Amino acid sequence: MKVAFLFISLLFASLQPSFASTDTVPVGIRPCCAFGTGLKAELGSVPVPFFSINNVLNPEDIQAHVFNDGSSNVVSSLFGTSEETNGLIFTNKGGFIDTAHVRDTADFAFYLYRAIKNRKEDTLSIKLTPELRERRIEMTDLNALNAAEHEDAKLAALLAFRLAQWHEVAQWYGLVSVGGFKEYASAFSPEDLYSNMLGARIALEIIEVNPAITQKNFVLLFPQYFRKYLKALDAQDEDTTIAQLKALDGIWWDSNNRLPNKWVVTTRDYHFSLALTPNGIENGTPLALNDFAELEKYAEFQLVKADNIKSFDILPVALKSKEIWTANDFQSLADIAKAEDDKHSNNRNDALSMKLNKSHD
Repeated sequence: MKVAFLFISLLFASLQPSFASTDTVPVGIRPCCAFGTGLKAELGSVPVPFFSINNVLNPEDIQAHVFNDGSSNVVSSLFGTSEETNGLIFTNKGGFIDTAHVRDTADFAFYLYRAIKNRKEDTLSIKLTPELRERRIEMTDLNALNAAEHEDAKLAALLAFRLAQWHEVAQWYGLVSVGGFKEYASAFSPEDLYSNMLGARIALEIIEVNPAITQKNFVLLFPQYFRKYLKALDAQDEDTTIAQLKALDGIWWDSNNRLPNKWVVTTRDYHFSLALTPNGIENGTPLALNDFAELEKYAEFQLVKADNIKSFDILPVALKSKEIWTANDFQSLADIAKAEDDKHSNNRNDALSMKLNKSHD
């Protein structure tokens, strides 16, 4: 029990709450859910007793939404003391949905929309907290955006999704942001980017219906819209989600491994696209942002070279030495990650095409 207490104490110490004022940049990310159920943990090589994470939800558990101001830490998320509840939900038309990923991207889309809408000039530069490289968004000619067509909101949703794409890359290359642990187990998880895009689409719809929306009202409306989307995706109950996860044990994930071991997750999706279909099911509901791609002429998400990152040593010189990476580099970085993972005996990337649901027309 002492070891379990130490584990929790370390998590808590690394994530003390910090509160954001209205319409400020979201702080980091929510503690998201590694793929699997009943997950165990270890400190170094020492298993943590009495510690297990089910991390699954019923659709009706989607209630309060807390704009990501840093006040939700790992401890409150895992033990249900946060106002907000997060976990995995299996849907027959959208596969597994990670609600933390949905919420993170929605919050960033709202923040970026407000930043664009309330700008003082035709240009805008936003510096975000570093993730292996310095993150910044450079925007120009913003007065050319057609607000009547909600192009400011569409651009914000697309940029929020770009942030999510980079986060998957950063996790694989050794990002540390939760509890002092590297996030290998979450990198390129099969449900992640579909969940992120769902968050971008939900935020966009809320904004299009309410262009003058405040952060307070966004927080109030978000659960209602989220539940509506989950219903459309034919979200299942907690028992069904657990059963579907158990059906993938030893295939997409491995219950014999303990967090933060990378190979808790054994099947990954390294494909980056602005048009996605969910993994794990047949005839799933597609989600897309590709119609907005032309709006990136007004904005560029940049990853600026900072400290030397040892994990980048596997990259070809031309890529490693680039001062600035953009979304155009993401697939190359993901392809290199996949090539490395494919060498490992634990990987089951061949199983990504496995289907769990019945056919839906």
